[in-house]
This record gives sequence, C-alpha cells and structure tokens, in this order.
Amino acid sequence: MADLPMHYRTTYEWQKDAAAGLTGVEGHVDLPVGTPHDADRFCPEHLLVAAAEICLANYVLLIAERSRLDVLDYRSSAEGELEREEGAGYRFKRILIRPEITVGSGAESLAERVLEKAHRSCLIARSLRCPVDIEPSIHA
Repeated sequence: MADLPMHYRTTYEWQKDAAAGLTGVEGHVDLPVGTPHDADRFCPEHLLVAAAEICLANYVLLIAERSRLDVLDYRSSAEGELEREEGAGYRFKRILIRPEITVGSGAESLAERVLEKAHRSCLIARSLRCPVDIEPSIHA
C-alpha cells in the first residue's frame, strides 16, 4: 500500500445548465453529475451508495484472493435510505448492500468469513455516520 496519508483529488465544473456538471479524476473520463432528478446524470446520493457497494466488493475480492477462496461469481445490489432529521435536513439513515457470491462446493464457510472480514474492513463504510449493513447470499 502507498505511504500515508493518501490523497484523492477530484474536479467539478458546472455546465451552466441547472445543476448539470462534470466531475473528474485525473487520467479518467469525466462523469456527468447532477441531481437525483436528472435521468442522464449521476447524483451524489447514488455515487455515495455506489462507493460503499464498490468498496465492499473490492475488499471481498482482495481478501478472497489472499484467503485462496476461488470466487466463481460476485455481484451485488445496494440501496440507501434517507431520513429527514428535524432541524438539520436530510441524511442517510442506512445503506444496505446485498452481495451475492458464488464459490466452489465446500467453500461456503470460508466465503462467509471473507464477507464478514470485508464488511469490517471497508474504509468507505467505516467513514460514514450511517450504518452500512450487508445481507449476503452465498451460492456453491
């Protein structure tokens, strides 16, 4: 791993059309962003939920490799639930990730341990104020 502290830099450029903008990371294609009401743009709320989901997947696959768990398939879905906090506005109440992992027969117990460790390790989930829960499905 790189030396700490690590830094992550992004850019944002307003497109002069409502809340439409472009966010970028050096060396990557810009991502069209906007509000939850913009069908052709990504909103911060979806990106936050996706960040938690992708982080879990990355940790599952990394820990599986180090644990010599042969992952045959991995997919997931996630949802974030908003609540209105009196006097403060909206906030995420919870993020729920439903990972589905397929492993070889007899490896289900190891897959369960890998999922649990990945869930505890995910830096995005550990950085959020709201709980990030998982409901895993393990298939052999």
